[in-house]
Amino acid sequence: MYNLVVYGSLLHIEELKKHKIDLNRVEKVKVKGFKRVFNQLPSWRKVDGNKKAVMNIQRDENSWFNALVIKDLDEEYIKDLDHRERGYDRISLKDGNVVNYDGKTIKNCIVYKGKEGKQSSEILPNPDYFEICKNGALTHGKEFYEDYMKTTYKNTLDGTITTI
Repeated sequence: MYNLVVYGSLLHIEELKKHKIDLNRVEKVKVKGFKRVFNQLPSWRKVDGNKKAVMNIQRDENSWFNALVIKDLDEEYIKDLDHRERGYDRISLKDGNVVNYDGKTIKNCIVYKGKEGKQSSEILPNPDYFEICKNGALTHGKEFYEDYMKTTYKNTLDGTITTI
């Protein structure tokens, strides 16, 4: 069984329901050692010029981001999700890197991290996708939404990254 960390469109309750996730298995968490950034080229979403970036994470020992964990998923469900997340690699997170909002460690976590060849520093967030993510974060309360906004980064046209 896997505990899957989700940090993009699957923050939205309607997206979770669409993928037949039992909401009783979902918990708010913080993930240490990574930064959430819009730098991933989409695998299946529509694109609009350079506004096509979807969420990704990159290792950064000094950063963290908030997310949801979906607990106790079986291998069959994960294989189906592998197809949806085909632009990403499934990786394991170190025990201790994922804690719930009460500070309790969640072990045996996996997450999808963008494939190296599918990332670009020259793309901006896909506005429709960003709305889904932002509205999803809002459904989990004010504190969660504020954490989402302060731990989400995007590229800028001058080649740097900044918080949303």
